[in-house]
Amino acid sequence: MVRGEMSKLLNVVALLILGGLVGVVGWWTNHYRNSIQEHERGIAAREERIADLNADLEAQVAELRRAEVKLREVSEKNDELELRNRLLRLDHRLARVEVVEQQETPEGVVTHVRFIELGPGGKPAGSPKELEVRGRFLYLESQVVKFSDEYVESADPLRGTSICLFRRVFGEQQRPMDGLELDPVGASPGVVTGDNVRLIEHAELWQRFWDYANDPELAREAGVRAVHGEAPFMELRPGKSYRVELRASGGLSIQPE
Repeated sequence: MVRGEMSKLLNVVALLILGGLVGVVGWWTNHYRNSIQEHERGIAAREERIADLNADLEAQVAELRRAEVKLREVSEKNDELELRNRLLRLDHRLARVEVVEQQETPEGVVTHVRFIELGPGGKPAGSPKELEVRGRFLYLESQVVKFSDEYVESADPLRGTSICLFRRVFGEQQRPMDGLELDPVGASPGVVTGDNVRLIEHAELWQRFWDYANDPELAREAGVRAVHGEAPFMELRPGKSYRVELRASGGLSIQPE
């Protein structure tokens, strides 16, 4: 009987131990499952944060690209405006006036000058003209054609700069009609464009100069903004030389060298 009771006791103990083990295993299994679920939730949260960060980064990259495109467009516009302004301001040297001698005479001051038309690189084009004007002031009468600004801004090969025909020079003590002729009326000038190239395409402009000057529609069709005569003048002083320049979108100027 004692043996039977011991057997029962052992069975109870075994059951208690087994139950404890089952409880421990169950607790550990539940703890492990919770740990895995917590870990998975952490991973999901991190992935969500990473996705949000990637979305923010992509948005910032897209914004930077848009900013780069806009900056490039602004830069290109600035470059274009700068080029247009530079072309509009561009001066071309057309001639040099050298004062050879200035004398006081009973009839007044007589100034001997050397007039030199200039070609590419500022080199003389043709033979210099030795002239005598009466007075201290030299007037340079010319005919000027000014093209529309869009042609100047785009550096059009035919209408990218004003063109000029020198007519004659005279002093303040002379009548213009008594001035000394430089280029015949209606002829193509020796230096016709800012690039100092004789262009047959401009021949009609010179032959019908005053038709264009008096017919705005005809001038507009040819891309011409203004057609008229000019006579800038400068006081000449002994021993000095002066350059004659033509602005791309404007007229003539005389400046001391």
